Amino acid sequence: MKLTQWRLTQIKTLTECAALFGLASARTYQRYETGETRADADLVEVIARRTDGQVTATDMHDTRLDWLKVNRPEKFPEAAE
Repeated sequence: MKLTQWRLTQIKTLTECAALFGLASARTYQRYETGETRADADLVEVIARRTDGQVTATDMHDTRLDWLKVNRPEKFPEAAE
């Protein structure tokens, strides 16, 4: 499950999620949620644990890849062929 989907099913705000995962701000959390920023392994573990495994490392990786493909397509030249 994507982090955004988890947040919405839990009816939590960005600020509440930032606090839950020990992040400094809602904007920082939002960057992880959209994939704009890659989450380090320790944060991914916190997210997996605090979401009871509903958001996995694979989910976080897929979110990051999705963001990169849209915002940094030059990183995927073979996709343009």
